[in-house]
Amino acid sequence: MIGKQIGVMAFSHEDGLVPAYKFAQRFAGKYGKLATMPDIIAARLASKNNRAAPWNTDYTTLSAEYLGLSREGRRILIVAHGIGPMSGLDGILKAYSWQYKDKKHNHYGGRITQEEFWDLEAGVYGKVDIIDFEAYKEKHEYPFLEVRTLSQALEDPLVLARLGPQAKEYLEMHSLMSQKWHRDMAMHEPKNDCNLSEASYREYLDFRLAQHTRDGKDGSDPRIIKIRDVPNCNYSYGNLGFRPIEEGYAFAHLLSINWLYSTYCGKDECLATDINCHSWSDGVRFVAIKQDGDITAGIHPGPNAYKLLHEHWKDLFIPVEKDQSDAIGFSALVDIKGCWFTQYPKKGASWDTGEPEYAVTAMAKMGSPIPFKTKTRDYFMLFMYGINEVQAIAPPGANAYCLVSEPENLWLGGDPKYQKAIVQFYFIKADTTQRLMRTSHLSHDYEAMMRLVEMETDNN
Repeated sequence: MIGKQIGVMAFSHEDGLVPAYKFAQRFAGKYGKLATMPDIIAARLASKNNRAAPWNTDYTTLSAEYLGLSREGRRILIVAHGIGPMSGLDGILKAYSWQYKDKKHNHYGGRITQEEFWDLEAGVYGKVDIIDFEAYKEKHEYPFLEVRTLSQALEDPLVLARLGPQAKEYLEMHSLMSQKWHRDMAMHEPKNDCNLSEASYREYLDFRLAQHTRDGKDGSDPRIIKIRDVPNCNYSYGNLGFRPIEEGYAFAHLLSINWLYSTYCGKDECLATDINCHSWSDGVRFVAIKQDGDITAGIHPGPNAYKLLHEHWKDLFIPVEKDQSDAIGFSALVDIKGCWFTQYPKKGASWDTGEPEYAVTAMAKMGSPIPFKTKTRDYFMLFMYGINEVQAIAPPGANAYCLVSEPENLWLGGDPKYQKAIVQFYFIKADTTQRLMRTSHLSHDYEAMMRLVEMETDNN
């Protein structure tokens, strides 16, 4: 059985929420489930190492938050963990279709109907947490911008609702990790990268040391957590009032949690995490839990098609049906762990695909490396060019090349008008009877990816 040795696994996908969800659901099986926020919190509590996956990875959960008008006409927030309209893929897509089906691009965020919202409020789906948003807003002018301290978070009903039943235990553990982080930071003096004057730099170092010393003490009250709404569908406009809610609807979004990261709150530095409302365009990473899986034992990072292809390319060749002896043409090369391949061709003036296609069986250098220059296209941080440009400067007999230097910009009048790189040309022969599977193909082949993941598990 695929994945039988692994009980809990994370799934993300370059094509977004739907394939990630379907893969996660397939792994979990009929009697398994996808993780809610309380599940992720349980995994973090079980791992006291803040460098471990539960703490240093972001996750999308099947917990959801809804904002709408109560039956009494007052704005309330409802947090539901694994139950409610967005507890399955159909409901998730129905809610977010408010945005992605809008051809005029005037709709943002997710929506459920007013009737569904009232059912949530009445407990039809099960137990939920309800927060009076109007009262909450009166207490916090900018509730979704602040990084809360431990004491603030422990008294914040929305923080506690989003995190679930182990919220207080989790916040206290995060605080202990934060205190240790502050003590470590106090022992290291950063470089003067901003070229401050000696006096200003010394003033900054003194302030920084005092802050980290204070927040690193046992029993301190460090800033640790931020809760956010949806950037393109904010619940409110600061002191300008509430975002209007369309008649007959309520806002609806999944909840996600970020990794631990260092940030600033004013002048203070802190080790924080964000509990976010998930936007449709955000990347996703669902965690699948098999029926007998134990999330407190750890979360496997899951398949990464790019890494799997580079690690196991010998197992991923596809036979070529027709004679491809003329397929090489003039090709860019890519080195995969010391083995050379032609790249899958790119279209027009664009960046290299970097994807290996045919294995090189013989290669000989053609001359010495030479500079290649091209006009800057679109964005100067991307090296985009046409392969015909390189072919135009190739020595006779060369049929392949690779870049042997990092591209650099050539500035003219303050603008990056040109880009250049050093190129080495080759004459090569390649095995065109088989080609490597493309990353995009592998990323949609659940069986192939899980077979490779299991091979790695067996070898470890």
